[in-house]
Amino acid sequence: MNNVHALESLCEAGQVIYDYENRAKKDEAAFAKTLDVFKEAKSIIFNSVITNEEAMILQTLKEKYGYKLINKEAKRFQDFLKAFGSVGGKHLYGGNLNKVETCDGVIVLGSSVKADNPRLAKALEIASSEKEAYIAYMHPLEDESLHDIVTEHIKYEVGSEEGLVAMLADLFVNEEGKARNQSFFDDLDVGYICGESSVGEEEFEDMAQKLAELETSVLVVGSDLFNHPRSQNIAKILGMISKYSDVELVMIPSEANTLGVALICDLDEAIEGKTIGYNVKADYTLSFLGDGDLDMPGLNQQKGTFTSLNKSVFALDLENPFDGYNLNDIANALDIHATRTTDYTAKLPATSGYKAVAFDDLEMDSTVSEAMRGYELANLDVMSEDERVEEVDDISEFNGTVVYRCNHPLSQAGHEEDELMLLGSKQFAMAAKIETGAMVRFEMDGKTYQRKFKVSEDLKGTIAYNPVFDSTDNYDEYRYKRVKLEEVDE
Repeated sequence: MNNVHALESLCEAGQVIYDYENRAKKDEAAFAKTLDVFKEAKSIIFNSVITNEEAMILQTLKEKYGYKLINKEAKRFQDFLKAFGSVGGKHLYGGNLNKVETCDGVIVLGSSVKADNPRLAKALEIASSEKEAYIAYMHPLEDESLHDIVTEHIKYEVGSEEGLVAMLADLFVNEEGKARNQSFFDDLDVGYICGESSVGEEEFEDMAQKLAELETSVLVVGSDLFNHPRSQNIAKILGMISKYSDVELVMIPSEANTLGVALICDLDEAIEGKTIGYNVKADYTLSFLGDGDLDMPGLNQQKGTFTSLNKSVFALDLENPFDGYNLNDIANALDIHATRTTDYTAKLPATSGYKAVAFDDLEMDSTVSEAMRGYELANLDVMSEDERVEEVDDISEFNGTVVYRCNHPLSQAGHEEDELMLLGSKQFAMAAKIETGAMVRFEMDGKTYQRKFKVSEDLKGTIAYNPVFDSTDNYDEYRYKRVKLEEVDE
C-alpha cells in the first residue's frame, strides 16, 4: 500500500525519512542493555518524525518514571500555541488547507512555501487556478518558482516578523478588539516598523484594499514566527487577529508530527542526567537509521497515526515489515503494558481535542483523502484572565552574510553521493565572494557545516538556504543566522 496522501502532508525532511527502511533483526543483548539504560537515564531526547502513538508511549513513560521529555522545536510550538490561546480563546488555530484551497485571498508570512510543506504549495496553486485568489507572499527570499502562483511578493527584512504581524493586526482586528487592546494599538509605531522592515505603509494599505473586496481571507504563518526571539508576543498578536477578525488562521508546523507531539507530550526545557535519544543522537541512542545502540522501525514500518497541520488524525498503515524491537516492546518490559502500539490510539488525550477512536476504526484506504481517513480534533476553549499583548520590540538588524535553515528542494543535488548544497542567488554569491561549486564551511545552530555552494536562477536576494535533510535533530532557534563562510578544499 502506498500512503500517498500521508506522504504529501509531510515536510520535505519527513518525506526523505519516510522512504528509509530498517532491516534489522532482534538483538536480545542490545535490548537488555537498553532496559538497563532506561533505569539509569533521566531524559529522553526525540524529534517529531514519530507517530501519535509513539508520542503517547513517551508521555506514559514520563508519567510513570519521571523522565524529562526534550523536543526543542515541538516545545517551541507548544509554547506558541499556549500563548496564542491565551488571547485567542482557543487551543488551536481555526483554519486548514481546505480553507486555503477555497478562499479568494491568502497572506503567507514566515514560511518558505516550496520547502516547508508540499501540501501548502498545492493548496495555493489550487486557490490561484480555481478561485483566481489574490496571494500575498511575505518572505525575505523571493522564489521565482512561485511566480505563476503568487500575486504579490512582499519582501521584508529578516527579524521584522513581530512588527509585520502587528501591522496585519492593525489592518484586520475589529473595533471591539482594538478597544480591548487600546494601549497596544496606541503604541504601534507604524513609521518605525515600515522603515525597519522595508515594507512600506502603502503596501499594507494596498493589501488591505484588495482583501476588503474579497469574500474569505486566510493568513498562513510558519516556523519563522514560532522560533522568533519574540515568538510569545507574536503568538498573542495572532490570537488577537483570530479572535477579533474574520481572517482564518493556519499554522504550518515544522516537522511531520510537530502538532501531535505538542498536544500529547508534556515537554521540558532542560536536559537532566544521562540521556536516551529516540532517533536523535544522545548518550544512548535508539534509531531507525541503523546508527544507534538499538534499531527501531522507520515510519513506513509501523502502524500508527499522525496529527496533520489540518488538525486531523489520520492513519498510516504498515508499508514494510520490521523484525526488530519497537518502543512498545520497551514500554512493556518497563511494566507499561499494551498488546500493540496502536492500542494507544484510542487513549490520545481528550484534553487536547482527541477522540477515543480505535486505530482499527480509522479508514485505511490511502487512495482517499486525509479528511476521509480520520477525524478532526476538537478546538477547545481556553480560559484566560489576561489578554494583554506587549508593545512591539525593537527590530534587530541582520547585516553581513545571512543563511536560512530551510530544506529547499533545489538544495538536494541529486548526485550519486546525494550531497547537499548551500543554495543561493547570484547576488548572494557576489556579496559573499564565492562562486558556484565552491566548498564552504560555516557554523550555524551550534553545528559546523561543510557544503558545496550552488547558484540557483530561481532565487533572488542576499540570503542562502542551508538544508538539513541529513539531520534528525530539531531546532528551537530562529531560522536565519549571520555566519562567516570559509572556503575550503574538497
